[in-house]
Amino acid sequence: MLTFMRKIALFAGFAVLACGLLLPISGWVFHLDDRRSSHSRMVGTLSVDLPQGHGQGTAVVVGECGILTAFHVVFGPWYVTATRAPSHEFVGTFTLTEVTLPDGTHPSTRATAVVWGDYLGPDRQFRRPGEDWVYMVLDDCFGAQYGYFHIRPLESEELAAGSLEFSTIGYSSGSQMTDPRCRVTADVSAAKPGAWSHDCVLLPGDSGGPIFKRNTENLVALGSSAVAKPGELSCSYTFFPGVRIRQEGKTACTNLAVPISIQTADRIRKAQIAMGVQRSLLKLGYDAGPVGAVEGPKLKAAIEQVQQLMGFSVTGEPTEALWSFLWMRRKLN
Repeated sequence: MLTFMRKIALFAGFAVLACGLLLPISGWVFHLDDRRSSHSRMVGTLSVDLPQGHGQGTAVVVGECGILTAFHVVFGPWYVTATRAPSHEFVGTFTLTEVTLPDGTHPSTRATAVVWGDYLGPDRQFRRPGEDWVYMVLDDCFGAQYGYFHIRPLESEELAAGSLEFSTIGYSSGSQMTDPRCRVTADVSAAKPGAWSHDCVLLPGDSGGPIFKRNTENLVALGSSAVAKPGELSCSYTFFPGVRIRQEGKTACTNLAVPISIQTADRIRKAQIAMGVQRSLLKLGYDAGPVGAVEGPKLKAAIEQVQQLMGFSVTGEPTEALWSFLWMRRKLN
């Protein structure tokens, strides 16, 4: 009887404690943390030594020799870019953690920044979140060996119906994890121009991670960051064991995604062509400039030299036809 009464008292105490905890946080929304292990050979970690500090995030393989990730991972926070402008001199190490070589290590290679979004903006703090992306070229073409994802731009109008679901991959837990089901909405506010809002898991280490249309390999966006209203110290967004929580009504905190627009996809495709031309020219012995400097004068001069030698129209522009010609010439040599 005494034991039974103790159980009743203990239960009542827990009930009172639960009510005391729940009342102050009645404006919170709870989400089950349904992340699970992921083993994609086409997603890896990116590590960058910055002038001040260290950049660490997730990157996704696009094309045979390139990756996509977040601008702030490669070039650092505002106080770094305020003193050192983004350039092709920023390099990092890309590692495919889900590929194991015979010696037990994971394949790694150098990644060099090629083209990026206009993320800086007039305000160092808020920037342009919809431009938080970078395309980098790899010294070793991991995409040719292990596969790569295709970019499939998704317009804001397609999100209006609210029926689409998404998934994402990141490394916030120290290993590759996927959030298999989350929602994305177009954000038209002036505070977050060009960005999408989403409720996918987004913690340190996940920045730059791919966002796909659920149950497809269609890469539509990148995970960026979490933002709060001006004047607030931070986002009220955290993890308890097994539970993801977000405060509603007390903060404008939200996770942001960088949509890969048709314009961005076009810039990336042009950069891939230019890098293919530059890589071929360098291997053929031409002085085509530093790796990644696809808009530099040396690459233009090398292209003009080849075009003139072969009797082509001299434009100095990298094209798919020129890339194919140089590739065939390399094979013949």
